[in-house]
Amino acid sequence: MTVSTFFVSEAALRTLKQRAQRGVKGVSSSHLSEAVAAALGFKTHAALRAALAGRATAEAQKPSNARLVQRLQQFGYAAPDDLRLLPEFEHSYSPFKTFPLRTQRSARWRVWRNLMVAAVNAGLEQRLFGLSEGDNWWPGGAEDSHHCERSTYRFVFDGDLPAVASVDAISGGELSIHVVLKPRKTDIQPEWYCDLSSGDAVASGWVERRLGAWLQDGGEDVHCKRALQSRIADVGIEPAGYSDQGSFFM
Repeated sequence: MTVSTFFVSEAALRTLKQRAQRGVKGVSSSHLSEAVAAALGFKTHAALRAALAGRATAEAQKPSNARLVQRLQQFGYAAPDDLRLLPEFEHSYSPFKTFPLRTQRSARWRVWRNLMVAAVNAGLEQRLFGLSEGDNWWPGGAEDSHHCERSTYRFVFDGDLPAVASVDAISGGELSIHVVLKPRKTDIQPEWYCDLSSGDAVASGWVERRLGAWLQDGGEDVHCKRALQSRIADVGIEPAGYSDQGSFFM
């Protein structure tokens, strides 16, 4: 998984096009669809549709306003070179601070990343949720996040380490995920306030699903026993159809 990896879903594609439509006038819907596809690194809108056929998400390039503008100009529109219609995700955004996406990752971040990826992969495998906004299928889940109730599920990390996770949907289509590795109690409910009194490692984070599918950078929370840190950090595990890093929204 590279820093530039980006995943787009049907819902994300609609959202990106609607955002572009709000910022430009006089461009036909079909031409704007072609321009958004170009922004995502596809030669045509048909190629983007083919990539999405039968899949929850398609791998794409991060949106590029330069590619979008170039395509609009090819259609004969007088689009200025500095036109910005789409988010480019070169930074992570919160109300308080801008976090540049980091290229150097600490062992602590890799522990968080691996626990989160394992939990999200397990939830996808168990068909508890999907990677598009509203794909909330767990007991107590609902398409409208306001009607969702948090649910827990179990999985095994790295072959032999028991883990329990909780999932809930929050505003904006995001998933809130909390993980406890080797929980002390069988009935534990993973929450943001869990610490090492709950298990040998705990992690919390958010999964973006409206603009694409990725773990949100900048909001990670993790605690881990020192004896396990190297093992967890070094586990080789790949995200199942989403990116392991991306912009942070609150």
